[in-house]
Amino acid sequence: MRLLPPCFLLACSDYAVELRGEKEEPEFDTGDEWKPPVETGDVVDSAPPVDTDACEPDDGPDAYTVGVDSTCEREPTVGSFDPTIEWQWNTNGTYPGYDDIMSSPAIANLNDDDGNGVVDDDDVPDIVFTSFSGGAYTSAGTVTAISGNGGAQHWSVMPGTYSSAGVALGDLDGNGTVEVCSGGTSASVVCLNGADGSTLWSAGTEPSYVGCPAIADLDGDGCAEVIMGRQVFDCAGNLRFAGGYGQGGSQQMSFAVNMDSDAELEVVAGNTVYDTDGSVLWYNGQADGMPAVGDFDGDGRAEVVTVSGGVVRLVGNDGTLWWATSLPSGNGGPPTVADFDGDGAPEVGVAGASDYSVYDTDGTRLWSMPVSDYSSNVTGSAVFDFEGDGAAEVVYADEHTLWVYDGATGGVEMEETGHASGTLYEYPLVADVDNDGSTEIILASNNYGYSGWNGITVFGDLTSDWAPARPVWNQFAYHITNVNNDSSIPAVQTENWLTWNNFRAGGTEEGPANWLPDLGLGEVTVCLDDCDSSDTLELYATVENTGLLDVASFDLVFYRGDGTVTRTETAGPVASGQALVVGPIAFTSAEWQPGVMTLVVDGAGAVDECDEGNNQREVSSWPCP
Repeated sequence: MRLLPPCFLLACSDYAVELRGEKEEPEFDTGDEWKPPVETGDVVDSAPPVDTDACEPDDGPDAYTVGVDSTCEREPTVGSFDPTIEWQWNTNGTYPGYDDIMSSPAIANLNDDDGNGVVDDDDVPDIVFTSFSGGAYTSAGTVTAISGNGGAQHWSVMPGTYSSAGVALGDLDGNGTVEVCSGGTSASVVCLNGADGSTLWSAGTEPSYVGCPAIADLDGDGCAEVIMGRQVFDCAGNLRFAGGYGQGGSQQMSFAVNMDSDAELEVVAGNTVYDTDGSVLWYNGQADGMPAVGDFDGDGRAEVVTVSGGVVRLVGNDGTLWWATSLPSGNGGPPTVADFDGDGAPEVGVAGASDYSVYDTDGTRLWSMPVSDYSSNVTGSAVFDFEGDGAAEVVYADEHTLWVYDGATGGVEMEETGHASGTLYEYPLVADVDNDGSTEIILASNNYGYSGWNGITVFGDLTSDWAPARPVWNQFAYHITNVNNDSSIPAVQTENWLTWNNFRAGGTEEGPANWLPDLGLGEVTVCLDDCDSSDTLELYATVENTGLLDVASFDLVFYRGDGTVTRTETAGPVASGQALVVGPIAFTSAEWQPGVMTLVVDGAGAVDECDEGNNQREVSSWPCP
């Protein structure tokens, strides 16, 4: 950012510089503008000096909240939507023939690819999936891990898991190693070491051949729980509780979020929500079904949408039925929640036997597109804002075709007919699977009943125009805040609906691709206590973020009156709608002078903001006598 001459700032500044300290002269009279006793330079909108006690060490101004500019968004740079196949995996090097996949994979970093001694979000993500051979999709199968950059196989094992069960990935015990959990043939859950596929533990008495575990730290103790339907196990496989009502449909697709705004998470299991200890928070008597959550009335709390038996239901935070609507065809797959049409409110996408439909916040159908899923009628979808314009595209695969639909209208943006699947509870994923900064679509296929691809196919954009996404999609019941980028599990899970308000949707951890932060300077406080004794003062600067995105870090650059940089400080984070106090920062007269000190936030221009013109303020000339 180019620093404007101080004379231009003086006339238009609207900030307050507050000077505090031992000065008794000049006297402050109400109505008069107080100025420090210096030869040049005014202090704009300055407050009078206060008592000496008000400027004790580390006693700067208090942080506060600020208004958020809902229009703080970037104009989308809409490039060509030109998908291309980046690579395919279709040969199991350990178990030949086990290369058909009829379940959603999961994505996380399993290995230290860059050799720095830790597995983190700088490494290349990996893809983990179950697979079968010879049409045996309801029998025991393999769990396989491959690299997201080219598909090199890390390991493949047969640990007593179903060949069409879902997988969930996460660091359960906080030791830096990712665990892989899937549905067992004899036990409900089998968990493996993500580094080599070795079995860690198995537990539970309600196995399901299409069960999809979920991972969350229910009580924030650093030992993440594994949830399988109405059973919950701690990080070592010990049973925490087993409920008696809903389990997220017969597919056991439960997950955990904070439903009652307390300090712990609850398990959302279709028609039942279980508290952290297994007691029933509510049971609504409706049919059990596959759930998702979102804030549909804007009150800051989650509602639950479920699908079962050809009916989509939305129930309130207390379990009360709000609306129910019948699908045009078939059973219906797991619901996807997102702002499909860019109107700022969530909608619900559901696939049936012969259509994919999107339902508005009140349950009315916005649009439908013809599909072919007569095998199971229970496939799901993911959504992603590929163009960064605030409206989501739908990514969906049926028996023959990978589709990408315009979220607002259902218009076809992509139709890839190389895909094949006999279909079960599966959907394509959207993630930066090779950690190159450009999003990919990850598609699982099989030749059960139809001819086409099998294994894994990864699509990218030919010109890398797709908006960025995360390097992780760790479970079937994925929502952006349920896992960190390094595959660790948050001890305190942020309510996804407060920022994203979506479910089974891709993006970055910061916020939607078109959102921006906006840093500006609030109150600047100068403490004069040490002026007489050491020719030193302390300064506190308040940095406000009125944009939509949080800022992890920023710099504060201080310029002397002659335009030279005298100090650079790094600070952060500052959340959207918050002000952060930075200080105390000590200055001597030699560091401050000559002339009027000017302060610039994000002086290097490292933070992409919606308004770059509110980042600098004049402070004053050296105010000590």
